[in-house]
Amino acid sequence: MIVRRATPADIPEIVRLKALLMETGWPWPVAVSEDEDWRRRCAEAAAVLLARDTYACFVVDVDPLAGEGGSLAGCVSVAVEQHLPGPRGRGLSAYLSDMSTDVPHRGRGIGTALLDHAMAWAREQGAGRIELHSTESGRRVYERAGFEADGPFRHLGRQLV
Repeated sequence: MIVRRATPADIPEIVRLKALLMETGWPWPVAVSEDEDWRRRCAEAAAVLLARDTYACFVVDVDPLAGEGGSLAGCVSVAVEQHLPGPRGRGLSAYLSDMSTDVPHRGRGIGTALLDHAMAWAREQGAGRIELHSTESGRRVYERAGFEADGPFRHLGRQLV
């Protein structure tokens, strides 16, 4: 299995896998695969993100010989963000998102390989910590990699729009 950095040619497949993640992994009903407005906005956002030095998307091709623009078996995104540093470290943290493996390719270690590459890239960028939100179906992959659900801070969020 070959894990590689995504390119703009992979955007249609990244959008497809994001839709799959939301429609099959989220704990509430989501229907976006036929929503052309969402697909356009998602593709535009992916293009902006792929151009950033602080963002990486890693993918696994269904056919390793097909290369960029072919069908993808899975993908994951990771972004590194600068914060004001605490007493230790540089204040760089990473956020992992959009991990998705297409249904026929699940159970083959693709998620683990993608996660390993994303974490290695985040370390290379100087991130001292990586965080994520997990679907129930992805939780075991993250726990095997050492992610823990508890910590000294409580995660909170709210809608702004």
